[in-house]
Amino acid sequence: MHKIKLDSIRIDGGTQMRVVIDQPTVYSYLESMKEGAVFPNLETTFDGATHWLTDGFHRYHAYKLLGVKTVEVTATQGSLDDAIIAALFVNGRHGKPLTIEDKRNKVKRCLGIEKYKNASNYEIAKICYVSQSFVAGERNPEIKEKQKNSRKKSAVNYAENIDKNETLSKTVTSPTSSLNTTPSVNPYEGSAPDEAEIKAAEMALEADQEAMYKLLESDEPLKTAHEEIKRLNHINAQLEIRIQGLQNERNAAVALVKQLQKQQDKKK
Repeated sequence: MHKIKLDSIRIDGGTQMRVVIDQPTVYSYLESMKEGAVFPNLETTFDGATHWLTDGFHRYHAYKLLGVKTVEVTATQGSLDDAIIAALFVNGRHGKPLTIEDKRNKVKRCLGIEKYKNASNYEIAKICYVSQSFVAGERNPEIKEKQKNSRKKSAVNYAENIDKNETLSKTVTSPTSSLNTTPSVNPYEGSAPDEAEIKAAEMALEADQEAMYKLLESDEPLKTAHEEIKRLNHINAQLEIRIQGLQNERNAAVALVKQLQKQQDKKK
């Protein structure tokens, strides 16, 4: 372990395997640090002149915002290439879970290293903490396309099942139905997002990520950062309400199907 200047740690050597730094995580760490929480040491690879950060990027940015000058690091001797390899092994079982794009980036980076380009899918998967099928899909476009089609088929099947449930729901609540049931009111009916809404949500997420990068790279006051957090928390609260609505809609459909089934069983 060493205590070194935070500014002496390099983060521009390609050792960051995440596609983006998660802003809420950075500020969550920042608030915890203000309250006296003790975090694990940053991990670096030291090549004799430079400490390359391999693990702890969210903590690093939180320290930056807090104005910390020196930090404890756990350093390992090695080159920048060694640092990149070390970075491939982190974040698989701790820290903020990796996104699909993060995992793709790790596999791509791993396959670009000479010693691993001919490694088995099992070995790459073990290093990057992903499934062997995920590695196979990233290596072979045809396999990746098959996996994509399989996911689409699953989504279509799920949508068809929802449609069937809605049809049964209408049968149960219809005034002309032969079953004596009381129509139930679903306050979330019609709230399922369409393709345009999903695309808009993706664009909003990209915009938030871009804003986060600019914020972390700037010298703006902490007050500005706090306002950004409040804005994102508001958006997050709205999304949580929407998700809850969708879950309630699904639960209502399932309940109606079960009710119909019981009534059909009684008639038999």
